[in-house]
Amino acid sequence: MMRHSMNKAKQCVQILNSGQIPVITGDQPLYALAKSVQWNWANRFSEEQIEVLFGDLHIEIAALRTIGDWLENSGWTSALSQANIASSGTADSFLRASHVSRTRHAHEVTARALYIIIQLS
Repeated sequence: MMRHSMNKAKQCVQILNSGQIPVITGDQPLYALAKSVQWNWANRFSEEQIEVLFGDLHIEIAALRTIGDWLENSGWTSALSQANIASSGTADSFLRASHVSRTRHAHEVTARALYIIIQLS
C-alpha cells in the first residue's frame, strides 16, 4: 500500500510539476514503511526520486524537546510546580516532551503569562 501511494505521489507531481521531486511525510510507522520501500526498491524510489520526511507530530516533538533543553536548569519546572500548574515530576516531563499535548499546553500557559507580564509593565 505504501509503495502504491508513493507511485501515485510521483505520478501526480509529474503531471502538476514535471521534474520536481515529490515529498511525502508520515509519522513513525508510515515513515518506517516508506523508508523500507526506498531501501528495497532503490531503483524506483531512491532519495533522488522521492523524499520521505517525518510527519508533523515528530517535528513538534523535536521542537518541544529543543525548548526543554533551553529551559533545563532555568527554574521553569520549579515555577510550574510552585504555581500548582503541575507536580514537579510532571513539570520535569515537559522538558522531555513525554506527553505532547500536555507539554504544548504548559508552553502555551507560560507564553500567555509572560505576555500578560509584559503588557502590565
